Amino acid sequence: MSGSTSQNSAWTDADTEALFATVGRYLIFFQWVEGKLDQILLLAWGHENWVASQTKLAKMQNFDKVNAVRDAVLTSPDFARVHTRPDWCASFDLLIERLHKERARRNALVHSQYLFEFVEVGFAPLRSHREKVDGRAIFDQQELTKTAQEKLLGDLVQLAMDVNFTHVQLVHDYRARANYPPTDAPS
Repeated sequence: MSGSTSQNSAWTDADTEALFATVGRYLIFFQWVEGKLDQILLLAWGHENWVASQTKLAKMQNFDKVNAVRDAVLTSPDFARVHTRPDWCASFDLLIERLHKERARRNALVHSQYLFEFVEVGFAPLRSHREKVDGRAIFDQQELTKTAQEKLLGDLVQLAMDVNFTHVQLVHDYRARANYPPTDAPS
């Protein structure tokens, strides 16, 4: 692709190549986030159970991993210290919601058709996704402008940073005393 454009088009071959790169980056970043979920689950399930945990992870879909992370963090005594911070737990629940929304966006991105027919007249490619939800046909379309691509990656990068911060926090809180610092410590 040469970067050429038709006389009326604002979309170039270089823009198409950039779109392909954006989708590739998105998928790689998404897998990195899923890897962090795996690390949180491996921590929660115990390093001594590594082989069984790897087998369990291999059988789980992203939806199941997100829910398992939520359940492990909010119910396990190994994360008792996080349970003492209600604001942290509320923020964590919001993170779980964002993970589920991002999973839905990833699924739509991967299972969409991409229409380039109108590029020659100046429009960005169109992502078109059809699915059945609760017996109803849902039809979703999105014009993949440069701005839409920047938002797609920007949202995921922010989610990745938040998941990474959460992972680091959980490593520090894993099997830590819930009453740290002790309330009866000498001053």
